[in-house]
Amino acid sequence: MASPLSALSMPDRMMISYGFLLVAITILASVAFTTLTLLPNQFSAFATVPGEDGTKIAFTSDRDLNREIYVMNAQDGSNQTRLTDNADSDEFPTWSPDGTKLAFTSDRDGNREIYVMNAQDGSNQTNLTIDPATDEFPSWSPDGTKLAFTSDRDGNTEIYVMNAQDGSNQTRLTDNADSDSLISWSPDGTKLAFTSNRDGNWEIYVMNAQDDGSNQTNLTMNPAFDFDPTWSPDGTKLAFTSDRDGNPEMYVMNAQDGSNQTNLTDNAASDGLAEWMHSTR
Repeated sequence: MASPLSALSMPDRMMISYGFLLVAITILASVAFTTLTLLPNQFSAFATVPGEDGTKIAFTSDRDLNREIYVMNAQDGSNQTRLTDNADSDEFPTWSPDGTKLAFTSDRDGNREIYVMNAQDGSNQTNLTIDPATDEFPSWSPDGTKLAFTSDRDGNTEIYVMNAQDGSNQTRLTDNADSDSLISWSPDGTKLAFTSNRDGNWEIYVMNAQDDGSNQTNLTMNPAFDFDPTWSPDGTKLAFTSDRDGNPEMYVMNAQDGSNQTNLTDNAASDGLAEWMHSTR
């Protein structure tokens, strides 16, 4: 039997699933073991996982009448500080691996662009993409030298990579008539997992993260809606969301070949948009 979500567009289905997950957002920065927790990943406009040392959380809020980026202490939510301040929307913050920078999406220049700023005080807010198209959903490479992002500058949503320092060498990694998005770097920086509908439905793919985007491989190969992959800390597994059993559930599979796809949540509610939690150092 087809899922009731199957007739909806990807953004609509994402938002339906996401609505069920907001109550599951928790602060887990102090937990010192590797586990799965239901936290929004790149698609969340509300929060990101804590920075490198686990002491801060960046998030988006419209408390000042438009979407702006804030940080707060991860332990108790104290010291909520606004980092951006303009009349347009700033959202989807993501931490650099060393915790000193935040990349984010903003439409302050008339269209959606990728910016970076200092995470401590919001200074040096810099537009990296500088393109009239829609550029959004930045994702840092593990070594902090690259940012992957999505853009429709070539007519449809594709995955690009650029130098994180200055936005140079903006390179298209995917090239097909359909949409590629929801990017996740492997822990060693050699692979990118992403979501694509190039085969007629939304599936999880992996590709080489180097400048050629080679070896793009469909891992899920299922007629259902599979999306939002996230890597295990050792790079051997991918967690993802799928509605193959009639409602959104959390699955895990082998990252190398997509084998052993296993339903982890298995209940009648909507579960998804997971983030692997890493051991504290």
